[in-house]
Amino acid sequence: MIHGHLSMLLKELHYSPEQLGARLGITGKTLRRWTERPKGEKLPPLYEKALRETILEFVAEGKLTTDSEIVQIVLKEGKDSFFHAAIRDLGMNADFFEKADQSPDSIVEGISQIGANDKKRASVDRSKEKIFSYQKISAEWKYRVQILYKAITSKDLNRFEKFAAYGALFYLISPFDLIPDHIPVFGLMDDYVVLGLVVAYYIKRFPKLFKKAIEDEK
Repeated sequence: MIHGHLSMLLKELHYSPEQLGARLGITGKTLRRWTERPKGEKLPPLYEKALRETILEFVAEGKLTTDSEIVQIVLKEGKDSFFHAAIRDLGMNADFFEKADQSPDSIVEGISQIGANDKKRASVDRSKEKIFSYQKISAEWKYRVQILYKAITSKDLNRFEKFAAYGALFYLISPFDLIPDHIPVFGLMDDYVVLGLVVAYYIKRFPKLFKKAIEDEK
């Protein structure tokens, strides 16, 4: 990371150098001096790592979101663990992964927590083209995407019954899931599993609604 990223972070947080310095373990005076250096100059390696970790902590605390320019820079570097920040940004409860080990229904419940958020549902509604682009991966991907998209557009399901589908699709398009998508094959594996679990939930709970899709799949 570079000195220019410090100025960017201060601006986005509306922090003083003293406030940010306290989080990074340096004095405000030192931080002010760094912000005056050439913006493209790299930070010392020790503080470069500390800055990345601190930015993810800010996401986990809700002080930054994945729409933030500085967060996007950190994500693209692909050098960090996104786990805690992902939980916070996706809207899952802290105990989600403890429950997830117990049953598929618990995972669907956690995914529904994402879909219960108005802004995340709106994001899915705006992202039809991106969602449908995953259909090109394979026939099974196409099947899963179509089932979930049918769920969120169905007039036979009420608002609450659509939350799981919305949550799964938001998880798919979010740049901030648990295995970064830039990692070949593995980056899409968790998305694939999440979609499969939620599709199975809808097939089991609303078999008549998805009867044609089931027959086409066979």
